Amino acid sequence: MPSYAQDVKNELAHAFDADIDCLRAEFVALLRVGAKKIDGRLEFTTSNAAVARRVITLAKKFFPHVKPEVAAVRRKKLLKGLLYVVRFIVAGEVQNFFDTIDDAELLKRTRFKVAYLRGAFLAGGSVNRPEAQYLLQIVSRTVSEQIHIRDLLSKLDFNAGLCEHNKRFVVWLREGDSVCDFLGMVGAAAAVERFEIARNLKEVRLQVNRIVNVETAALNKSINAAQRQLADIRLLIDKQAPVNDKLQEAMTVRLENPTCTIDELAEKIGMSHAGLFYRFQVIHRLAKKFSKK
Repeated sequence: MPSYAQDVKNELAHAFDADIDCLRAEFVALLRVGAKKIDGRLEFTTSNAAVARRVITLAKKFFPHVKPEVAAVRRKKLLKGLLYVVRFIVAGEVQNFFDTIDDAELLKRTRFKVAYLRGAFLAGGSVNRPEAQYLLQIVSRTVSEQIHIRDLLSKLDFNAGLCEHNKRFVVWLREGDSVCDFLGMVGAAAAVERFEIARNLKEVRLQVNRIVNVETAALNKSINAAQRQLADIRLLIDKQAPVNDKLQEAMTVRLENPTCTIDELAEKIGMSHAGLFYRFQVIHRLAKKFSKK
């Protein structure tokens, strides 16, 4: 079963965009984040078949006369699935494409920045399933690309953090709203819908847990208070302590209703909570006094 991150990438990899400038920005990000140069070849690697197809489709637009090498490599024993490798010889059209890139022109409009971030996420992104802790990451190979992605996010009003892990450079978003806004911005509408449903369910669950915890705490407090009151009353009875009629009434109603709350006891004898609570305080003081004798 595909992970949530894989579902997001599958959705984005099949998204249609007719704007050639947006596609160029996305393609550049895919190669900058997901590819590296090896022996005169540009090698793009991904574990997602849809992303590999996206790279090949965009390559046909920008390198129409270059036929890429495509391979599927089985991953190491502990990792499931295949790695998809797309290779281009860095010469001719490929070299000219990179030589003519001007970042100021490439990213001059907001929609170009969004397309670039979509490509960066497809190449090096991951996102936790919404039922878990909120976290979206984009991993790049260089510090300069990490900072570049963080700056683009900042220009689009995202507060992104930076860290380094296993010689990879990570840009991350941790707030639920930020993760959801990013996914919506880059075009993952179905993923956003699932995210919002999961987040609402999580919030309802947390609210129910809070209510249950408060009610449980109140119940425990009531039970402890009743046990203490019963202990005080039994001590006074054992010591044959003299009590007035009002205290006797409180003692009797508690003995007859050992599990009731003070509110329920007060209603039974027709008085206020505060009045009955005060009587039990007096009973407690008397019990302490007689326990010392």
